[in-house]
Amino acid sequence: MIKKILFILCSVLVLYSCQKWQDKPAADPHLSNKYCNDPTAVNYNWGFPGTPDNTVCYYPTDVFKGTYTFKDSVYLPDDSLAFVKSYTLNVIAINHVNMAVMGFCGTSDSLKFTAGKYGMATADTNAVSGQFFCRQLDTLTGNLVIDSAGFQISFKVQSDTGYTIHSGQAIKQ
Repeated sequence: MIKKILFILCSVLVLYSCQKWQDKPAADPHLSNKYCNDPTAVNYNWGFPGTPDNTVCYYPTDVFKGTYTFKDSVYLPDDSLAFVKSYTLNVIAINHVNMAVMGFCGTSDSLKFTAGKYGMATADTNAVSGQFFCRQLDTLTGNLVIDSAGFQISFKVQSDTGYTIHSGQAIKQ
């Protein structure tokens, strides 16, 4: 009789020990963080380790888009100030890295830029030497750089009569 009880007890223990192991939820609160897992995003891997969730991503154009007030200081090649003009600029994202800046050349025309993930956007260029700036005789090269109030603008506009330098700070409204 004791042999039967031992046999049954051993059989139950063997069967119980063959149950599949189940992981328990992690106790580390960092593993429940959501982080961006898209390498083109500005905040790629921020919050890792955790759970990948690309809904928390923000992209280079997200940093720039919005409405800005820009006071444009235009300089001649001899570094003398030619004039100052104010603009309202609208930055619109075309996709994650391409954007349009409207307001320099009226409401129907825009300047195109490619934004990088480190806070700089560079003017797109055509096959010759820049993109057209308000008329086909003028071409623009330059960049936008994010700062605490908005972004800094630095352009060189080459025209049929020479060139001018445009610079200033665009302040987010």
